[in-house]
Amino acid sequence: MANLLLVTSPPASGKTYWIESFAHVSSQQILVISPLRALADECHLRWKEKVLVMTPEEWLLKKTFPEIVIFDEFHLLYYWGDSFRPVLWEVFLALGLGAKLVIGLTATLSREMKTEVELLEPGFDQIIWQDFGNQILKHTPVKYYQLGKRLIESSLLHLPGKKTTLVFCEFREEVLHWEKKLMKRGHTVWTCRGGEAAAFGERVRIENPPEFIVCTTVLSHGVNLPRIERVFLMYPIENKDFWIQMVARGGRRGEPFRVFALEPPHGLRWDRTRNSCQSGILRLNILFSQFMDQLQECFLKE
Repeated sequence: MANLLLVTSPPASGKTYWIESFAHVSSQQILVISPLRALADECHLRWKEKVLVMTPEEWLLKKTFPEIVIFDEFHLLYYWGDSFRPVLWEVFLALGLGAKLVIGLTATLSREMKTEVELLEPGFDQIIWQDFGNQILKHTPVKYYQLGKRLIESSLLHLPGKKTTLVFCEFREEVLHWEKKLMKRGHTVWTCRGGEAAAFGERVRIENPPEFIVCTTVLSHGVNLPRIERVFLMYPIENKDFWIQMVARGGRRGEPFRVFALEPPHGLRWDRTRNSCQSGILRLNILFSQFMDQLQECFLKE
């Protein structure tokens, strides 16, 4: 049976870089299962043949059973696998039977998901949780505005341009609604809805960033973005994990950013003067180096 290693670290802490580093020290082939098509495509461009990257659906069409399997955005098994993408759990369980080591990478491992993972314990030799920071932000906003619906809409319409603002809408139709309103005010606007992430990612690579990016949750995971200095959440985000993923799209390159939302920040606290978490995230690279040593010792000895 395989060992299951869960690794939690905040958004923008370099998990894709970790996979690449892991591939360099491992003599065995590594398979990465990405639930996000756009992220899988981006990894193909970045890693070429170093790491085998597939979506769950691709793996079902071309099954391969390497000894080391990494499930990126592991929390989506819990949120999507029990609803519209049961193939996530199907592939996870199938690969777990034949692998030597299964690694789940995520920024958000909720208590409910941890309980569900623990139910899988009979199927693994051991389950280990390596926690570099769970359900927290690495880069935190310099200002968090909690506003009512009318005020948040008015604030969006009266923002100056130049800096890129990311606007999350609940429905596809709302994306088009805000695109029209902002363009009428003379702003440059890009949009992204479900199924458009790959084309959007290519646009980011070749064009100068716009003043506004209006999207659904499709951009809350995976796709690289330009410098985002304002994030608007145009509807209540009741799920803390999704809230973290959305807010964390701002400041990923170290730029100061502000968040405008309808709800309070889900109990998260930070030192606004230093714009950093209170959980020692600055030691992340040192901790990961120690983790790599442990991984070599425990799992990868030949």
